[in-house]
Amino acid sequence: MDFSKPRIALWYYVTPNTNYRNDGACLFMSYNFRKLLDGKDALVEKCMAQGDNVAHIQPNMPNHMFGKFDLHLLIDHGEDGIQVPLDFELPHPNAYWIADSHLGYEYRLNRAKQFDFVFASHKPSIEKFIRDGIPAEKIRYLPWAAETACFRPIPIIEKYDWCFVGHMNNQFRIDLVDRFCKEWPLGTHGYLGWRMGQFPGHNVLDDCAKKFSQSRIVLNESILDDLNMRQAETMACKRFLLTEWVPPIDEFFVDGEDLVTFKTIDEAVEKARYYLAHEEERNRIAQRGYETFLKGWTYDIRAKTI
Repeated sequence: MDFSKPRIALWYYVTPNTNYRNDGACLFMSYNFRKLLDGKDALVEKCMAQGDNVAHIQPNMPNHMFGKFDLHLLIDHGEDGIQVPLDFELPHPNAYWIADSHLGYEYRLNRAKQFDFVFASHKPSIEKFIRDGIPAEKIRYLPWAAETACFRPIPIIEKYDWCFVGHMNNQFRIDLVDRFCKEWPLGTHGYLGWRMGQFPGHNVLDDCAKKFSQSRIVLNESILDDLNMRQAETMACKRFLLTEWVPPIDEFFVDGEDLVTFKTIDEAVEKARYYLAHEEERNRIAQRGYETFLKGWTYDIRAKTI
């Protein structure tokens, strides 16, 4: 243990039969905290979760086993979605990185009130949190990122004109993907991947990066002005991102240089046709998006920020 560096406890609780949520952010942050504070690379060394300056703690573990921590961190991976009561309180000082507050607001508001520091991945929710009692000085915007050890450019033959990997969970997304399927049929021109729990590893992590790398265009749609994980993951793979416009995009990216946006389905189809026909321009945007991603959208940068 390096006593010149802080100790961090990562709290989480995932039950074996709840495959509805991606726990990736917890794993990626653990990996990057270990590199940052322990100087160990979990990908090449056999280093367990416990020990040194970073430890994983579940609420049923006696806290005295691990000593004193400078920060207790909970990364929200959808506790309301997995339908188990996760109402345990963390020791102080503590921090909470909130996901999906635009989908399950009340649960996350009540949890946020228990923490010293709050990081929100959904920017439009921050004003609501402050209005509903979270002090403005303890909350800040911290969007999701992508892990470069997993989402990375893969040298592989492009076999699809477009792909979408995700869930069909709102009508606009369903209509958008349906239109792309009609314009560029699945199998011969397109790929639609479902992130479903009964297919472990399929369309997630490395397999998702492979699907992105096989596609000329990665299609993205956001729910309620959210900068989602798919956006960062696409850029991490150096792929051309065609994404629905949401206000936070203009804060971080240049439309037409880092990525390309659309507001309607017709506009998405029109731009897809254009960039499929202009390979050099498409690749230039993908390259610029990748460079922008590396400067501010990796999980090691998020670990340093927290």
